[in-house]
Amino acid sequence: MFEWTEEQHAVCSSVRRFAQRELRWRAHQLDTASPGTVDGDLLRQSCIFGLFSAQLPEDYGGTMDRLSAAIALEEIARWEAGIATLLAANSLALLAVARSGNTALMQRMFADVVAAEERQEPLLWGLALTERRAGSDLVHPTGVPGSRLMMTAKRHGDGYILSGRKAYCAGGNLAAWLCVFATVSEDRSPAGLTGFVLPTSTPGFHVSDVLSTMGLRACPLVEFYLENVYVPATDLLTKEGGATALVQELSAYGRCQGAAIAVGIARGAFELARQHSLIREQGGSPLVHHQMVQQMLADMATQIEAARLLTHKAAMTDPPDVVLSSMAKVFASDAAVRITTDAVQIMGAYGTTTKSGAEKYFRDAKMTQLFEGTNEICRLAITAPLLQYAGQGVIGSD
Repeated sequence: MFEWTEEQHAVCSSVRRFAQRELRWRAHQLDTASPGTVDGDLLRQSCIFGLFSAQLPEDYGGTMDRLSAAIALEEIARWEAGIATLLAANSLALLAVARSGNTALMQRMFADVVAAEERQEPLLWGLALTERRAGSDLVHPTGVPGSRLMMTAKRHGDGYILSGRKAYCAGGNLAAWLCVFATVSEDRSPAGLTGFVLPTSTPGFHVSDVLSTMGLRACPLVEFYLENVYVPATDLLTKEGGATALVQELSAYGRCQGAAIAVGIARGAFELARQHSLIREQGGSPLVHHQMVQQMLADMATQIEAARLLTHKAAMTDPPDVVLSSMAKVFASDAAVRITTDAVQIMGAYGTTTKSGAEKYFRDAKMTQLFEGTNEICRLAITAPLLQYAGQGVIGSD
């Protein structure tokens, strides 16, 4: 079940070389740069590997299946998880277009993405769902009756007028296009959730803040607002009030991507701790000779392997299963937090310094418990069918 194809081995090898060559030395620089700083050269080099168009439908130029994408994200996150998160956000927005069923929209948008990548001038996309007062509740498995959205869409001629605010949009200041979810309901409830596509060059689009975050700093998190922005009906992702199913499907994709990023972070922290334990001496011998440290390293390695296998199983499931993806995301991100904590512990005082790199992995890992639905919401997605079909066997046992 988990045998890679030749193409997947090739993806792993090529992306690993790219990450070691281009991300390893940039990680600290990207982490300490001012919020919203762009490394244009790095983005251009990413085009060589097709990382921006990789998950487009094959008929439109896509080159990676979901498992290949998970493999690539792990390799990138092993050195710089912020860049992996930016790439994942771009892919998720393009997946929203791909799953919309709007053929004319796909033909128009995807051709531009591929052409821009061939010119090494990446055309980034972003996904805008979360708001200050609405986020994980929008992907709650049973819904939250009291949820209300600030972003509204009102009919106007042959299109819609969008107004309102969005928060925590990954790469929103870099994106040329956004998938924006707004409500058409008068009471601003999620029942009217509808998907739209719009260019960030449109009049009325304003970035209000680029947030300073504890981790994943190479992927800017922005807040923006739309002020009477007109979107033609041809640029709808869904019918009116029909976005909930699309958002749920995107959650399954996104959580699988998040799990892969968490595995990469955990792996990077483990390697730092392992190498440190080989050279750092205590009591006249290397740390690795102490059984307590050996036990910690054994637990770390076991958790990484288990998280990777669960992530790959979720990535190989077609269509994507929100329960399995949620399991992978919860397990991998929780493991990443434990592993990065232990990495700092093994490295001691040195592990708390920015020079060590361990504290960066620690900060990045915490972020993975929060994005693509908090782990608490993910756990509700896991338990909902378990409770519904109680006594009928474990999920996936058939």
